[in-house]
Amino acid sequence: MVRQAMTGWMQRPFVALGLLALGMGMIPLNDALIKLMSAYMPLAEIALIRGVLAMILLAVFTRGVSNMLALPARVFWSFFGRGMCLVLAMILYFVPLGSLPLPTVITIFFVSPLLITLLSVPFLGEQIGIHRILSVCMGLAGVLVIIRPGTEDFQIESVIVFGAALSYAAFQIWTRRLKSVGNLSAMVTVQQVCYIAGFLPILLVNYFLPRPASDNATLDFLFRAPVMPGAMDAGFVMFCTLAVLFLSMASSNAYRSVEASMIAPFEYTAIPFAVIWGIVIWGEWPDGLSWLGMGLILTGGLYTIWRERARDVEVMTATPMPASASAAQPLEEEEERP
Repeated sequence: MVRQAMTGWMQRPFVALGLLALGMGMIPLNDALIKLMSAYMPLAEIALIRGVLAMILLAVFTRGVSNMLALPARVFWSFFGRGMCLVLAMILYFVPLGSLPLPTVITIFFVSPLLITLLSVPFLGEQIGIHRILSVCMGLAGVLVIIRPGTEDFQIESVIVFGAALSYAAFQIWTRRLKSVGNLSAMVTVQQVCYIAGFLPILLVNYFLPRPASDNATLDFLFRAPVMPGAMDAGFVMFCTLAVLFLSMASSNAYRSVEASMIAPFEYTAIPFAVIWGIVIWGEWPDGLSWLGMGLILTGGLYTIWRERARDVEVMTATPMPASASAAQPLEEEEERP
């Protein structure tokens, strides 16, 4: 009875959207903490610890592990290939954090919903009109404004973040192709297995062939030797794990309780939160061109959402937004699908 009452309370629209907004505020802080740790810990160590912690929590609180073990081999490897797209997205997303401001990384990454809209045409057979094509072009123009190719402000790390957005878009397209296959909790658990399988070899390379410290923060973050985490580091990683899982559950609850086109604008709140944490922690204020790029990406994304709602179609709003590459799928239990 208490559980049913709690579920009913959480599914009230204003509660569901409030929890989602809270989760979207936590995820940029998750990224900020990883950026702080990037000064002395390798990415593989952070990701591997977080993946193991998430796997333990999934084993204790869900049926994800047993559902994963019950998957047919063909389905497991389909889930595994999908999960490795997310691992690649995570590497390409977090590594540039060592060199780029947090708001820049998150804003560029948020072009991925527009890329999903674009890629849904060749890979899902969906149709998009001129309005949504223009909104995609607007978002890509915003990315160019932020990246500034050919200028002295250009950093190759910005292109790497765009690669993360593209890899995340491929991940979500693959997810939608598998929507009638398997079980969601099993899919999420396989995702954690991919984190472990993807980052363990990198950590072994870090241990046996560490890169000496240099003036390239991006390469140092990827290839430096592992360190023994301190109490503060353990607290940071635990917060990151809980933040990702909280957002997964909040996203799941919101998509069950509220119309998808109403949810997406709340998910874009990750961008202003990224600006806030960047200012609070590093004193990083975006310059005028960065504000313009953010505005173009936000406008393109929000216009696409409005257009879909007006025409009663779903291209991007049915898919959770990329608050970070690690918070991609909701943690809900579903019945086994045929």
